Amino acid sequence: MWDTATRIPFDPALLTERSDTAARVRLMALLVRQPGITMDELHGMHLPGLFADLRSFHRAGLIRTSTTPPRFFERDTRVYPVCDGTGDGTAPS
Repeated sequence: MWDTATRIPFDPALLTERSDTAARVRLMALLVRQPGITMDELHGMHLPGLFADLRSFHRAGLIRTSTTPPRFFERDTRVYPVCDGTGDGTAPS
């Protein structure tokens, strides 16, 4: 059973939607501006291709999450940019 109190309500479109390069750039800029943003907040913005983009960023080592492995469908999962390779979401000095 899908627990919608903990998880984002499932919709097949969440897995099939695609974004474009401009949308991915905007998403990364948002993650840099708001490190630690929750998946619930991101989902509420109705960004096309959100889940595919986050998975792609994670595979490329550009983001980390507050959960291991990343649980992009859990509301409380937080997403941080990896600006300097340390994974703490801070920019290099």
